[in-house]
Amino acid sequence: MADPEIVLTDAPTPEQMAVIADGLRAYNTRRAGRDDYRRLAVFVTDPATGSVIGGLYGGSYLGQLSIERVFLPEGLRGDRLGSRLIAMAEAEARRRGCSRITLNTLEIQAQGFYLKQGFTTAAMLQCAPPGVTRYVMTKKL
Repeated sequence: MADPEIVLTDAPTPEQMAVIADGLRAYNTRRAGRDDYRRLAVFVTDPATGSVIGGLYGGSYLGQLSIERVFLPEGLRGDRLGSRLIAMAEAEARRRGCSRITLNTLEIQAQGFYLKQGFTTAAMLQCAPPGVTRYVMTKKL
């Protein structure tokens, strides 16, 4: 076999991404002895249409819930709705046997909100441009 090539792209196909995800998942399963990955989503819906208007999503894996994205329209913030989303995700994480939750947030997003929910800052990453510091947040369940 010839030496492998390295290719950079900003448009990977789902099939290309699956090679990496599936390969890593198989490796982890062999090493950990199990594969318990499950997606998790908590949606906020419009009562008139049933359409999703916000919420959060992520997944649990090997004892940790990773929250990938959280979004609420500005008009729905500040009324404990976000706290309820986090609480529902935490309760489901506990049911799944998770002992920790992790997420990332930007300085321009909601670090203060997550601190109020009991998260701590595990790492602070200075990124360009100035003013968009990233925070790795975690909470022990």
